[in-house]
Amino acid sequence: MQETTPGKWRARTLYRFQDGKRRQVERFAESEPRAKHALKVALTTIETPSHLAITKRTKLADLADAYLLLKEETGRAPRTISTYRHNADTIIKPGIGQLTVGEATTMRLQRFITDTSIKHGHGSAKGCRSVLSGMLALAVRNDAILTNPVVGIAGIERKASRAATALPLDQVPRFLATVRSDAEMQRLDLVELWEFMARTGCRIGEALALRRDFVNLDTATVTLGASVSRVKGQGLILREAGKTATSERTIVVPAEVVVMLRARYAVQPGNDLDLVFPSMLGKLRDTSNTESDWRDNRERLGYPGFTSHGFRKTVATALDAAGLSARDIADYLGHKHPSMTQDVYMARNTQSVKAAAALSAMFGVSSGS
Repeated sequence: MQETTPGKWRARTLYRFQDGKRRQVERFAESEPRAKHALKVALTTIETPSHLAITKRTKLADLADAYLLLKEETGRAPRTISTYRHNADTIIKPGIGQLTVGEATTMRLQRFITDTSIKHGHGSAKGCRSVLSGMLALAVRNDAILTNPVVGIAGIERKASRAATALPLDQVPRFLATVRSDAEMQRLDLVELWEFMARTGCRIGEALALRRDFVNLDTATVTLGASVSRVKGQGLILREAGKTATSERTIVVPAEVVVMLRARYAVQPGNDLDLVFPSMLGKLRDTSNTESDWRDNRERLGYPGFTSHGFRKTVATALDAAGLSARDIADYLGHKHPSMTQDVYMARNTQSVKAAAALSAMFGVSSGS
């Protein structure tokens, strides 16, 4: 301690930083006790000089920003980043953003996730838990904390399932006939899109991203994996990388799909991206708007609860009924794990020909019976 000038005291000491180097730390105040207190506070909050100074005193709001920046730099999908950012900005930051990394205990995070599930639903709670897990893993990697407190959070229970449902297989021909004969569905250009999805089980974003270069009518094969998504600040984008590592796949499609596409090609105007299912203006078609168009008409057509994602479950059910293995079905649908197909979708391309034949047998009848 030293009184440098009348009424001004300096407290200083050597401090060993996390990089192993000893540096002098000093603080000034108008009295000796206050200078000592200022120095003690500084030693509890001091950070190692770094471009990424994450410590136990870092606020979770700032940690979230650092985590999202890291995800962007490592090339995560824009739509995934957008979802992460939504959870961080609208739920995590307002709820616990002012807590520090050191204050983010398992008990506090458990309470937050439980409250999020009650207020915002199971999906939001699950998403926030995923973001928090990544954030605090980043803190662990920066030696701010020893263990990730998210690991101890209890599983998030789903109160009621609102998952997409499959069409009963014996009702698929009637469904397709109903859609084909409806003037509004024809005007919205949903008829052939729905037929394609009903016979391939692809995701709606995959169907809307399909270009003619990825279709070979002579071999009855289609390469799927690219998708259409909307990203905040960018609008609609066509992303070549699939949702998962196994999303990109070349499948053999039923003969009915080939017939339908040949007829569509014969009358379809060209578009800049050579899309098979473009918007009415020949641009990328928005998945949400397409779902909305169907939602406005499905009750009138007699299918009030059926969504486009139900086609994937319908196809999975048909292939299961035809005797294909979970691995074969997962490869056809582009799932990474057969367990996902079994657990969620069932009521590699080596079996694609068998799958196409099974779908043709199940869905090929087009009568209205």
